[in-house]
Amino acid sequence: MERSKKRIAVIGTGITGLTVAYRLKKIIKEENLPLELLVLEGSIRSGGKIHTMKIGEDYLDIGAESIDIRTNHTMDLIEELNLQKEVIRSQYGKQDIYAFNKLYHIENPSYNGIPAKRSDIWKYDILSFQGKISYLKDTYLSESEVHEKTSVMDYLTARIGSELTEYVAEPYFSEIYVTDMESTSIEVLNKQIVELEQQYGDLTKAIEANPNLLDGNGNQISFKQGLETLIKALLKEVKEHVLFSKKVTEIKKSIEDTYIIDINQKEQVRVGAVIVATDPSVYRELFNDPELIDYFKDIRTTSIGYSMFSFPKGTIKNEPQGNGVLCSRRNDSHISSIVWLNKKWENLKEKEEELIGVYFGRGNEEIMLSLSNKQIEELLLKDLERILGITEEPIYHVVKRWTNSYLKSSFKNQDEKPRLLDAIKNDYPGIYLAGNGVNGFGINSCIEQGNKVSEKVIAYLKKTK
Repeated sequence: MERSKKRIAVIGTGITGLTVAYRLKKIIKEENLPLELLVLEGSIRSGGKIHTMKIGEDYLDIGAESIDIRTNHTMDLIEELNLQKEVIRSQYGKQDIYAFNKLYHIENPSYNGIPAKRSDIWKYDILSFQGKISYLKDTYLSESEVHEKTSVMDYLTARIGSELTEYVAEPYFSEIYVTDMESTSIEVLNKQIVELEQQYGDLTKAIEANPNLLDGNGNQISFKQGLETLIKALLKEVKEHVLFSKKVTEIKKSIEDTYIIDINQKEQVRVGAVIVATDPSVYRELFNDPELIDYFKDIRTTSIGYSMFSFPKGTIKNEPQGNGVLCSRRNDSHISSIVWLNKKWENLKEKEEELIGVYFGRGNEEIMLSLSNKQIEELLLKDLERILGITEEPIYHVVKRWTNSYLKSSFKNQDEKPRLLDAIKNDYPGIYLAGNGVNGFGINSCIEQGNKVSEKVIAYLKKTK
């Protein structure tokens, strides 16, 4: 290999980028490979959408708020990093659903709100009689065929009926993945449930046969000092390879299967492979290639906001039975979901204040993110009064905007064009896109991608030496 071919660049130090770097470092050391690792971060902090604030003695997350551990990628990584003693698990089951100006709680066993037993559908007061009949009909008669263009909404509607999908399942899926369910492929969003359905014959049997998937206590985790605990542990493992305030402004082809990375528009580095683990909104800036323009036009990003409120103790008049609230899209509300932090996390239980996390800006409400903090606070307080009966002024509140940080839909075929991922693979061998929305959504997916991409990079560089 040429010296430049031995250098691997990882762009971005969110959970995906740091997982890739961690895996690459381990493989390079274990196999004694002549490879150099370079991790570039454009800002002065790592973590991406994982952002923990210390307020007083408490560690509160204002981006991703928890990790769903119903797949094992995160827990495997936590064990490797010896962080098990720092883990805290969610309490008080699942969130209530707000619809028709009322809170509904699902007591029966369920997966993302979908009943594990067909007969439990009669317990769903949120549904009309016709909606319950539609669910029963569709669970028995639905087709099992799924292809890459089957959206999440089409997949669910065909199996559980439109009412259960819209009022129950969609709020659960959206709360976890923050994406457009009408244009996101179910195979990208949740390939696991598709595979289980095919294995057991139908969705209900798949859910009932896998109790580890059910909603409830302990299937979400955080850490005593917030989710940045995981980021800090990964960063500690790879810190000698990380450079901050190094914004990559362009990636261009060079000689002998190498690439030139332009940094801060004044520094250039030649590399043999690149992992792009940034927000998808920056892809267009990185690749100044007319052949890719049409693919970048297909990328649609969305924004979301998070506000953390502190209220005097006892101000919640309409207490949800679960640890928060999910809001159906048909509600006249700016809020997409609410997390009652004192109830969800044991370490906040005895606080002399009510800590409420609010996600807002989903779908057509993105315009809210352009408002001032005061305007946002006023709108959210009106919704919190209607949903939770809170009439007190907050002790304090924090607003965080995550602008153009989430893919609105998954990459998928447009007419007969190959997907962006295929175009990059064919025209830019040795460059890999990874992160939330590229091949799945959520922190678990990001960690899984980090594991897989690192192996692909090593295999590629071994071939090109």
